[in-house]
Formats: sequence, structure tokens, C-alpha cells
Amino acid sequence: MLRLKSCPKCKRGDIGVDRDQYGWYEYCIQCGYMRNLVSMVELEQQARGGKKAGRKAKTLSNGK
Repeated sequence: MLRLKSCPKCKRGDIGVDRDQYGWYEYCIQCGYMRNLVSMVELEQQARGGKKAGRKAKTLSNGK
């Protein structure tokens, strides 16, 4: 995937997204800019104020 002319460093470079053994990152083809991308799980945790994601749901009992 390429995002044309969207580099935050050189303002005219094309940004590519790739993955390696450490995770996802984006890079500029023209100037060499690189930035690690955070995963969706980390983004959800930040949005919740740092609390752990994946809490167990409460089960409803068959009460009257």
C-alpha cells in the first residue's frame, strides 16, 4: 500500500506500509523516514485510559 505525497518529514514523499518481525511500520520511499505503527490493541488500551482490554462480560442470571 502506498500513500502518495504524504510524508510528514519531506512533505512530498510516498509512504509505504510494511511489516517485519517487530511489527508494522511506515516508510518514505524518497527520504527514508521510518515510523513504527501501534497495533489496534494498543490504540484501544490508550483510548480506555491504559486499562487492560478484554474484560469478561457479566453473565445475567435468570431472576424473577
